[in-house]
Amino acid sequence: MSKQANKKAIGAFVVVALALAVAAIVVFGSGKFFVQRYQFVAFFQGSVKGLRVGAPVMFRGVKIGEVTNMMIYANRSDPSKRSFEIPVILEIEEGNIESIGPEITDQKQYVQALIKSGLRAQLQMQSMVTGQLMINIDFYPDTPVRLVGTRNIHLARGVMELPTIETPMQKLGKTLEEILTQSLDYFKQSMREIRDLARKVDEKVDPLSADLGQTLKDARSLLRNVNSQVDPLAVRIQKTADAARQAIDE
Repeated sequence: MSKQANKKAIGAFVVVALALAVAAIVVFGSGKFFVQRYQFVAFFQGSVKGLRVGAPVMFRGVKIGEVTNMMIYANRSDPSKRSFEIPVILEIEEGNIESIGPEITDQKQYVQALIKSGLRAQLQMQSMVTGQLMINIDFYPDTPVRLVGTRNIHLARGVMELPTIETPMQKLGKTLEEILTQSLDYFKQSMREIRDLARKVDEKVDPLSADLGQTLKDARSLLRNVNSQVDPLAVRIQKTADAARQAIDE
């Protein structure tokens, strides 16, 4: 006959197993199981090539979170504009930021105050060798607040949004495009001014050419008249000279 199992031993075994499981979660999970996490969404217009899930979220060189999800959002209200946004979900751990001062009662209002002070998200290069990107969060008070809104996006619904700014490469490309555009406009304006100047010169030259041609005609007529008068005058002078010489001889 089999021996009846000891209920106390079984209960003790279950309690010890649960304690070991909790200890394993705390030790091997670095305590992340009990850490408060805050989610934010940042919308990027340009390419996010090099950004991946798990990429770090940095604040002045300190990792405060990571990228947990991203997708492409197409605005179909005006297809001609081909408006595409890339919402990126950021997860920031409370344990990475230690607060000093009174306790924050309204997290959303506090974030909005930080945004008003210049809090922005920006794509930056994580590694020049691999081309991997990260998201850097810092204060840029002189930049506009660009918010897309999360109401119509399932991925970001109910998540606080952080405004984004352009990357240094995007700024450089935009500056070069503006320079080329301004140079092209200046060239077109210069060509228009040259054409206007040439037209005005032609308008002045045509009457001048006509006056010059008439003057040359008058000069030629005058020369012909002079020639026609010179020959008879020379004959008369010659006759007068002969008569005078004859009178002198007499």
